[in-house]
Amino acid sequence: MINFTLRTIHQVIRGLLSPPKVITTQSITGKITKKVNIPMRCYPTDTDIFFHMNNANYLANAELARWRTLGGSGDALWNRATSKQGLLFLAVENKVRYIRPIDPMQRYVISTTCTVDNDDKWFYYRHTFQEHPNDAKSRVVRGGGGGSGGADTGTGTCTGTGTDKLKKFAVVDLKAVVKQRDGKTIRPSELMKESDFYRDWITVAANEDPSSP
Repeated sequence: MINFTLRTIHQVIRGLLSPPKVITTQSITGKITKKVNIPMRCYPTDTDIFFHMNNANYLANAELARWRTLGGSGDALWNRATSKQGLLFLAVENKVRYIRPIDPMQRYVISTTCTVDNDDKWFYYRHTFQEHPNDAKSRVVRGGGGGSGGADTGTGTCTGTGTDKLKKFAVVDLKAVVKQRDGKTIRPSELMKESDFYRDWITVAANEDPSSP
């Protein structure tokens, strides 16, 4: 509990000192994806007796990545969070798909998209745990290949291979709602009006389930 609280404070401070950026990409089919990339590392407290990241800690680190994004949300959301009404982020449903293990001290990136649908209530987060682009670049060089393009780690630097070349470790889908302390729901549209960061990041998907692959 103490360890996670300290890590949360650390992520919030890092987000304030270096606010995360929204990265917009477009596929060859024309689909636009808006994501925030947070570089992370698998610390000893994340691992289990099998010497890889414990399954439960994928959810914990996904939450830490969301805490980091708070630094880019702007003064309006901070004012909400510290007001008498408060701001509560409530997770409703989590789904995890494990693909390959993350080793102790291995660095990786959590690439997060945020989508809302036309009922203007639920937030659908997709956290993709993927290979750090610098590691992907080293892997390509060792294999004698040449990477092209680049993947932004969230620090403003594009390095390594393109995101289509990065290995995936896991995908966490989260359905959540934001409320005040009195139980009143804070609509996604309200947060988008108050925060340029959320307005740039959130994708509004009408008449479809944003949590679907």
